[in-house]
Amino acid sequence: MNTPPPKSQRDRQSTPSKPVILPNELITEILSWLPVKYLMQMKCVSKSWNNLISDPKFVQLHLNRSARNPYFSSVVSNHHDDDDNDDDYSFIHFPVNRLLENRYISISNDPYYQLNDKDCCYEVVGSCNGLICLIGYPKNEIVYKTMWLCFWNPATRKISDKLGSDYHYNVKYTWKYSKFVFGYDNSTDTYKVVAVSQTDNNDPQSKTKVRVFSLGDNIWRTIQGFPVVPLQVFIKSMGCDLDGVHLNCTVNWMANQSDLTNDYVIISLDLCTEKYTQMLLPQGLEYDPHVLPSVCVLNDSLCLYRDFKRTDFVIWKMKEFGDDKSWIQFLKFSYNNIRMNYKLGHRPIIKLTPLHLSEDGETLVFANNLQDRAILYNRRTNRLRKTRINNKICWFSIKHYVESLVSTS
Repeated sequence: MNTPPPKSQRDRQSTPSKPVILPNELITEILSWLPVKYLMQMKCVSKSWNNLISDPKFVQLHLNRSARNPYFSSVVSNHHDDDDNDDDYSFIHFPVNRLLENRYISISNDPYYQLNDKDCCYEVVGSCNGLICLIGYPKNEIVYKTMWLCFWNPATRKISDKLGSDYHYNVKYTWKYSKFVFGYDNSTDTYKVVAVSQTDNNDPQSKTKVRVFSLGDNIWRTIQGFPVVPLQVFIKSMGCDLDGVHLNCTVNWMANQSDLTNDYVIISLDLCTEKYTQMLLPQGLEYDPHVLPSVCVLNDSLCLYRDFKRTDFVIWKMKEFGDDKSWIQFLKFSYNNIRMNYKLGHRPIIKLTPLHLSEDGETLVFANNLQDRAILYNRRTNRLRKTRINNKICWFSIKHYVESLVSTS
């Protein structure tokens, strides 16, 4: 004869367990650490989750978290020797940490990331808070009569309409060709594109024409020109070592005060006030007429770097941004003394461009002109080593990138 369980036990067996309800604050915290791909799927879970993930405060929280996992982005050519299409390019991105660990990284072949389409070509202006700014122009025209901007978030797979349609000069007319920089104005929560071109007038107070496009206003506005010409405009180079760099809602270029001298300054445009200032280079910076100084951003600090007489490489760091008296020499090493675990040939002309500094300040990532791969420099061991990443990447076009939920409108 089976004895029934006590009443208290029967009650426990028949009473369903209560569902665990997480506080909204904990749900927000958990979701803010997830990749964008999963968050886009989780918008379908419920209306409340969709509202949360779309909320501007959550978008900013997620962006702050994503910034701790930076990426590199670039454009690679899909052109093959037997392919007549020279305009087949793809956007790629990969975690910086995998590069620092010197692990092999495969590049996605997802056709979604191809930049070309039937009607136009695209060029990448820059990346800011997960948005990619693209310039489009009509294909197969000898002289480009129009250009436009598109803002693209690869993580959310959203792209804006064609915006800011404007007259655009072909490279044939390089003296009027604009250089573009993409940045962010936190005072108005606005993304802006700055276009700088050299003027052909004799006004010493305005040697450049400067225009600003604000996402949202969707118009180009002309602002006060610069009395100096950024090297990126003057030398007509698209290399990242002369591009304007975005930092703390400013855009900064290396510029020459005179066409006849090597008297360099840094021109800094504040995207909030749309006013510029000039900053002097470090005192004691050794002069070399054959090598141009360049600026970059390492760990949220403005840095100036240069090769010196093909024997040494030097980086200066501005401790307090905007204070040109706060420059310190951050790094200097000699090519003669450095240990390299790959052959460079006899007395090569080395050109290095700093791309990233690890959080602990020990490892630097460089682009270089002698290899089709980036190199890592360890400050503690004074050693260079070649990375293992795919060799189709143009390292001098590398830009920083983070995945985000930022809207394209």
